[in-house]
Amino acid sequence: MRKQFEQMIINNQGRIRYIASRYSHDGEFDDIYQEILLQLWRSFDSFDGQSKLETWVYKVAFNTACTFVRSAVKHKELKKSPLHKVVEESVPGHESCQADLLNQFMDSLNDIDASLLMMYLDGLSSDDSAAVLGMTSNAVRSRIKRIKQEFENEFIGE
Repeated sequence: MRKQFEQMIINNQGRIRYIASRYSHDGEFDDIYQEILLQLWRSFDSFDGQSKLETWVYKVAFNTACTFVRSAVKHKELKKSPLHKVVEESVPGHESCQADLLNQFMDSLNDIDASLLMMYLDGLSSDDSAAVLGMTSNAVRSRIKRIKQEFENEFIGE
């Protein structure tokens, strides 16, 4: 089981790190990341295969990060600063690469939409994304359509 768990973490490292960074406040990344890993370990035996492993990882990571943030708010550990780290701005006058543009766009989205876009880019179906976020597949498809339109309006133009 340990080898399977380690392989799952290796295969989903980017997803886990993104969710942890998205929901972390200054200096909290390591805490959220460790909490996500702990919850994945604790619940790994309960994964029943009814969904894709990637979908299950998203759901555990997303729920753990949300619980961490709620707990931090209750304990007044978060002040009025954003819940996620801001990606550094591109160097002025330097041509932005696609990853910089995508990061800039994702930073402009709320946490749910950014998570949804990440799942979409990772190839999760609308049904799988809906299961992670607790919404309908139609709502997921509508949000994705709106997110695509926002991106086109902001970065592609007419």
